Amino acid sequence: MTGSTSHRHTFKSLTSDYTRSFGGVLVMVLPLSSVETTGTVAWALAAGALLFAVYGFNTILRHLGAVECNDTGISVSGLFRRSVAWTEVTDVQVRYFSTRRDGRKGWMQLVVKSPTASIRIESTLAGFTDIVGAAVDAANTKGIDLSSTTLGNAEVLGVKTGLFTSGNGSPCRIS
Repeated sequence: MTGSTSHRHTFKSLTSDYTRSFGGVLVMVLPLSSVETTGTVAWALAAGALLFAVYGFNTILRHLGAVECNDTGISVSGLFRRSVAWTEVTDVQVRYFSTRRDGRKGWMQLVVKSPTASIRIESTLAGFTDIVGAAVDAANTKGIDLSSTTLGNAEVLGVKTGLFTSGNGSPCRIS
């Protein structure tokens, strides 16, 4: 990677998260305000509303934060600032989460770990593939073994890993 890049979530990429959060709070709060409920039902609806509100707050934090990626490391700004230097990386994982049984729809998540911090980035972030490439390069430079799942997901993104997965699932380095 050359230079420094800044990446932010766009409103368009988070629209479905905002919609789910608002809709969930609305569905939980409307019965509380319009129908007389028993104590147990009221507590359950209030707990549901709180969970959707926390989800909405997390979406706002992702929307306001930025991911900076450069030759020395990666950092996330916002309310909870974190940074990981590429020289301190201990693990890199690229995970895929499916929303359907057939695996067609879903999202990916990059996890970069060091002894002092852990950064999670979702594939809805613009420039996600470039960040995955930088993280995989850092892991290769340090000689960190990547899981076969991470290698497969990086390959789906078109990221060159310098590794391949053998028939038994173990990663092998290309010299």
